[in-house]
Amino acid sequence: MTTHPSSSPNAEVQQQLEAAWRERDQAQESAHRWRRLYEVEAQQRQKEAEIAEATIKALRAEIQHLCQFSAQGAPLPISALGEALTPGASNSVDYLRHQIRDLMAERDQLVQSLAQERQKHAQTRENLISALGDALGVQQPRSLALSSRAGERAGAIILKDRNAKLL
Repeated sequence: MTTHPSSSPNAEVQQQLEAAWRERDQAQESAHRWRRLYEVEAQQRQKEAEIAEATIKALRAEIQHLCQFSAQGAPLPISALGEALTPGASNSVDYLRHQIRDLMAERDQLVQSLAQERQKHAQTRENLISALGDALGVQQPRSLALSSRAGERAGAIILKDRNAKLL
């Protein structure tokens, strides 16, 4: 440390002390700025998390509501989830809505196919019962007795079912 002849040791210490205080103040200001930035970032993350949670709840409610719809051609009510969604979240919600619509359309198509298959099954059953009844009806006038008691019972049931359907 070089000293100037006109400066006193007290003045030098005072300057060093003032420099240290300035550094301390600058460090405190920097820490305060960083703390504010951190708090703002934390608030943004908290808000995004709340929005995401609200979106998830709304989608779950909407899915549950859609699952309660009958497959008899009921329209799909896709409700608005609110303006609280961020643009990025909106895209994923739109994508999920599109998937829900596709799945519901596929479900409706499968339900319709199932109904048609059931109708065809019922028609086939009626045709087979009718054919079996006709075959038994043809055999009875020829005096062909059924060989067992179980066969007689089955023939009676078939004829009864056939006659009930004809009435």
